Amino acid sequence: MQNLTLGTIATNLLWLVAFIGGIIAILKYCKSIFNNVVTKPILEKMESNKKELQQEINVVKEDLIVVGEDQCKNYLVRFLADIEAEEELSEVEVERAYDAYEKYTKTYHGNSYIHDRWDKLMKNRGKRGEK
Repeated sequence: MQNLTLGTIATNLLWLVAFIGGIIAILKYCKSIFNNVVTKPILEKMESNKKELQQEINVVKEDLIVVGEDQCKNYLVRFLADIEAEEELSEVEVERAYDAYEKYTKTYHGNSYIHDRWDKLMKNRGKRGEK
């Protein structure tokens, strides 16, 4: 074994620390390049796709609301025509009509000819479900 002095050990230790520091600096630089070249464009594209998808979802929601409101209107118009024609309706049909009317007025905020006709025809029937 050669003579080891404190100076030799210190020099070798400083060289090792500088080498490890250099490797860490190179790795940090590579990471920043990777983030700018690979990760950042991918994240931007994902954000763009997310916005486009959210816009499409909003359009579908609006379409579903229109379809749901139309379904309620159609059901209520048919039901009120049956009431006007004095058709025999089951208790379940009447309860379902009240549910549909409640959804039409509270969820869809419908207040139109259906509302007027409902008030006129259902007032004559009395309380919910009674003839």
